Amino acid sequence: MPKSLRTFLEDCRREIPNEIVHVNKEVDPAHYDVTAIIKHLGALKKFPILIFDRPLNLHGKPSSDFKLVMNCEISQRKTQIALGVPKETTRAQMAEACLEREEQRIPPTIVDKKQAPVKEVVKTGSDVDLFELPIMRHHYMDGGPYIVLSTITKDRQSGTYNVSYHRMEVKGKNATALYASPRHLWRIYRDYEANKMETPVATVLGHHPAYHMGACYSGAFDVSEYEVIGGYLREPLRLTPSETFGDDLLIPADAEIVIEGALIPGKRVVEGPFGEAPGYLGPQRYTTCVEYQVRAINYRKGGMYQSVITPEGDKPWMDLPREGAFLRRCREAVPGVTAVCKFGRHAQYNIFIAMKKMSEGDPGRAAAAALSFDHAKNVFVFDDDIDVYDPTDILWALATRVQPHAQVSILQPLFRGNFLDPSLMDEIKTSGMIIDATRPLDRPFSPVSKCPDEAMARVKLEDYIPGEVLQHIPTDRTTYWS
Repeated sequence: MPKSLRTFLEDCRREIPNEIVHVNKEVDPAHYDVTAIIKHLGALKKFPILIFDRPLNLHGKPSSDFKLVMNCEISQRKTQIALGVPKETTRAQMAEACLEREEQRIPPTIVDKKQAPVKEVVKTGSDVDLFELPIMRHHYMDGGPYIVLSTITKDRQSGTYNVSYHRMEVKGKNATALYASPRHLWRIYRDYEANKMETPVATVLGHHPAYHMGACYSGAFDVSEYEVIGGYLREPLRLTPSETFGDDLLIPADAEIVIEGALIPGKRVVEGPFGEAPGYLGPQRYTTCVEYQVRAINYRKGGMYQSVITPEGDKPWMDLPREGAFLRRCREAVPGVTAVCKFGRHAQYNIFIAMKKMSEGDPGRAAAAALSFDHAKNVFVFDDDIDVYDPTDILWALATRVQPHAQVSILQPLFRGNFLDPSLMDEIKTSGMIIDATRPLDRPFSPVSKCPDEAMARVKLEDYIPGEVLQHIPTDRTTYWS
């Protein structure tokens, strides 16, 4: 059976049945009910998959055709299930797995519309109504209801498919404002616009988490991201012709909901603000906000609409492929790089690198590679005995392995930053910082105190504490990034 959101939920019911929760009470996603529920659960350190069976749509009526599903990628275990890796797989190993899948791309396959579950219900023309969907307002002061999942475009000249995330404020029953950062989709749109042509576009509003993760791929423009997504799924992504453009724009056949339409040349729309990944309101935008005319809605019967809440929630795990991209580039510069961490509220601004240092120049080269990515601002480099996913380890190394006057480098504002960074003093340029928290190779440095290896091997915990007692000692995860 082809992978889909439904097959993923079946896998989770089998592997982690207590982490799927149905909410039968009516909720109003457009007035923060869903956000509040997820925030309350997060305060309790509880992160179940939530299936809202009775969400209201934007008309304020029960959405009989749709459910709302949240939190599918919200934890390490769920992401392991999505990737099909053992539960013992570490975060660093998961990033390595992402790199492998990006290299082992699988071309998509095309199926007839009759074989495509997403075509079970199709609405076009005057029947198109985004207000029938349970679209969320995510945060206080959001400009309106927002769609936040990935959008599909196709390069006009090469035919290469791009899949990327863009916030979209709903402006009417068949219109949104799409905010396009100056990357691949923007390049594709500007090429169509220069030729006075509409840009064919589609947005997937529900699919297997591996699809969403593959859509986070950060790589070369000429790579087909449908093939990358196939690598993440470990099977060909099934595609089917769109209603609006036929074979000229293929859409995922096993998605829950796909809207499709066109980005209009020369048409800019004010949108925002919106609560963004760094944890602040992203400001209103105009110059890179394009009118997205929706001309068809395709969905499965009982379609499951998905969204994510940033900065907490799904996004840190959906971002795992981007963490893999940092790992790839840093390792190209310094083969001894063992791990890169870039998740949590600091988004892509703070990058934590672990390495086996072979020369004193290695930390600087690895940091320079990380800074070559958009948005990266502060880079911290550590020895490989530091767990860059553990803030206690990080703070210990910063306290004991850094002399600020010698190992902290402040970089002038020459880098392209992120519009969403509220600390910027320029429209887009940012300064930067590199902290080399590695131990020196050219002078003695105190060894780390530890229990002797012989004692660790000789003393077995179960010989001293009964397994029955050990099993009931709670696990304290409060020291790790949430």
